[in-house]
Amino acid sequence: MRQVGLLANREQAERFADFLRAQGIRCSVDVETGGHRIWVEDDDLVPRAKEELPNFLADPNNERYRNAVRVAKARMAEEQLRRDRARENKVDLSERWQQQSSGSGLPITFALIALSVFVSFQTGFRFNAPLTSQLAISTDGTFRQILNGEVWRLVSPAFLHFNLMHIVFNLLWIYQFGMQIEPRRGSARFLSMVVFIAVTSNLAQFWFRGPLFGGMSGVVYGLFGYIWIRGKLDPQSGYWLPQQTIAMILIWQVLCTLEIIGNVANWAHGVGLGAGIFLALIDSLIRILARRR
Repeated sequence: MRQVGLLANREQAERFADFLRAQGIRCSVDVETGGHRIWVEDDDLVPRAKEELPNFLADPNNERYRNAVRVAKARMAEEQLRRDRARENKVDLSERWQQQSSGSGLPITFALIALSVFVSFQTGFRFNAPLTSQLAISTDGTFRQILNGEVWRLVSPAFLHFNLMHIVFNLLWIYQFGMQIEPRRGSARFLSMVVFIAVTSNLAQFWFRGPLFGGMSGVVYGLFGYIWIRGKLDPQSGYWLPQQTIAMILIWQVLCTLEIIGNVANWAHGVGLGAGIFLALIDSLIRILARRR
């Protein structure tokens, strides 16, 4: 910060300072013995301010200096608003990081993990366990049990896992994706989203491959598809995935589809992914239209 001049008249000092601000030159006025000093914050702009000072002193009542007051006030108000927004964003991001890192605000995410662990250990990771028959989408290959009121079977296969690697892989992704989605959408909406993806992916796997399947991977692919597409279509939403993660998950799906990796519920993966993308398209469209209004 450097001084550019000393003016005896306070009104003129403020007017000249406003003129500089209107030109994008940030400055301040200090009252000192003998007058009012003008200080410019950016040293690179000091020569420009000093060059204008003689013109101002020659005709301080010129219209260009009087009009600068309004422009300067508008610019200062705009800068203050920008600082306020930046401060709010900083607080929001800090609170969100603390919330996510502490695990608060993720009741549905943790419930999905806890239920999956409980069910899998109760079944001993076996398809022929008694509890498995109560949670599988069907025990006879038909929709009879669902039509008779056992509607939980549309969702419950997601909690069945048949080896340790299967459940660890799925639940790590549930936690990672849940941390992004649940705090933003809220627990109720996140739950409805999980149910929708689970139902559509489970029905697809059952319809094309029968009832011998289980796992949270259909939901995992749906949540992945949602974050991926929301981040692409609506960057302001805050959803984001590293390119390596996107590539890895998509390559894994291709390898499974080509049966290079076997014993995988490919229809659940594919339809789950499509369900997540569908939800992302709907939400992005709603947000974009709302902003345009």
